Amino acid sequence: MTDYPEIAARFARDTANHQMIVLHEDDLYRHLRFANPAPDGHTPFDLITWPYNLVVKAGWTFHFDINATEDMFDLFRRTALTGRINPGYWSEKVRAGRDEIEGFDENLFEQQVKQYVVEAIRNGDAPRGIGAEVTRDIFQWGDISHEAGARKELEDFRYQDWTFGDVWEWKFSGYTPGFLHCCYAIRRGVDLWDAARKAVAAS
Repeated sequence: MTDYPEIAARFARDTANHQMIVLHEDDLYRHLRFANPAPDGHTPFDLITWPYNLVVKAGWTFHFDINATEDMFDLFRRTALTGRINPGYWSEKVRAGRDEIEGFDENLFEQQVKQYVVEAIRNGDAPRGIGAEVTRDIFQWGDISHEAGARKELEDFRYQDWTFGDVWEWKFSGYTPGFLHCCYAIRRGVDLWDAARKAVAAS
């Protein structure tokens, strides 16, 4: 199972036929490319490492570093199971690309708003018809394609004197598809690298 099934499924589908190409290998200095060799192959990605550093390039670029781990492949091996990712911990190690890690998540916004309304109804704090009103005014008519617009919709909403109150502490951001894609690219690349090393050792 994964916490990001849509991203995981898309990544698995797009990279199912990827093969590893070693462009450079000198101990911990590596440049590995992973791509579908077919003429119509797409979504290639590169992993570039040097001591205490790793860069992933997959349409997005993130540079990870940690002084305690010389071989960065070890970091990704021991902090997530094979095929799995650990974006929470890994995001803490991003040096370049930090502004691309998180972004406004419309699904998260909708989930939190609906949960708040449901709890208000259960507690008897919301007037009858509030659910339909929120659906129409915010989710159908509201400008919620970006965080500023979504927050303004909540701040401006009023139905029979009922409001959302102070929502400035609500968090509507989540990991971007690009960052999650790169996390899966790292994990897939490390797994393919390890499989190739085992095959060489066994031959």
